[in-house]
Amino acid sequence: MLKIVTFFLAVLALSDARYQRYLVPQEELVETKWMDRVIPKGLGRITNGQPADISEFPYMLAMIDLAWGGFRCGASAISLHWSLSAAHCTDIGTPYHMINLRGGSTNRGSGGIIFFVQQYWNHPLYGAPGNARSLEYDIVILRTQPDSPIQGTHVSHVALPPNCPTGNCCNICGGTSITVSGWGRIETGASSQTLNQLVAPVHDFDDCNRIWGRIGPVFFCKSVIDGRDTCSGDSGSPLVTGTGAGRVQHGVVSFGTATCGAGAPSVNVRIEFPPVRDWIRQHASI
Repeated sequence: MLKIVTFFLAVLALSDARYQRYLVPQEELVETKWMDRVIPKGLGRITNGQPADISEFPYMLAMIDLAWGGFRCGASAISLHWSLSAAHCTDIGTPYHMINLRGGSTNRGSGGIIFFVQQYWNHPLYGAPGNARSLEYDIVILRTQPDSPIQGTHVSHVALPPNCPTGNCCNICGGTSITVSGWGRIETGASSQTLNQLVAPVHDFDDCNRIWGRIGPVFFCKSVIDGRDTCSGDSGSPLVTGTGAGRVQHGVVSFGTATCGAGAPSVNVRIEFPPVRDWIRQHASI
């Protein structure tokens, strides 16, 4: 009890009282609408992945939530002032001016360049009436301040795909190789400060829909092969095809099972789904 009080007093001394309500436990659980299991929300991990360097993934950003206390989620730079992440990374209500983005650094907590967020918008269908506890449309778009363009050493932007009217576009059909990068806990359970990556196939949509139940065309799934997996908390990180400057971002990490590397395929928001892609275009004009 004494430790808890001491921690609270330290937070009180370092934080504006207006934002204390945004300090939430990092092991908060949420229950998705379409299933009866719970999944961890917040920090996550790439298990059994490989070390990566930011020069290989210059579009990769670390979301820093000052009210949360530091690193929150992964994100991706899509243009000079716009980036994408997962909506559940911002739905605790942190004021936009307390969210920063770090780019150009392999280390999520130091180096690189800090970009300052001016505003962010969760997808309007995320948490919509009748869908309040679902992670459908789990995507947020963030705009940086006019004097804080997303550019610099080892910083660039990833391309986005065109619209896809079907639930299983052949751009990311089952078996397609896809790469995800991110920060977080590794297979030992320790938190990694440095960037990791993994390559895995896209999971067959019908089979993933059977496993999870009614995930819908706004999502696609990534297979778990030899224990290589993301968890709920590489949340917001990009999933891409291609290599080098030819990479295209097709997904945003959304959720998975609580047991990383052993279980159901992980689930990701499909960027090329028209209600998602059109919404991004409406905001960012790309």
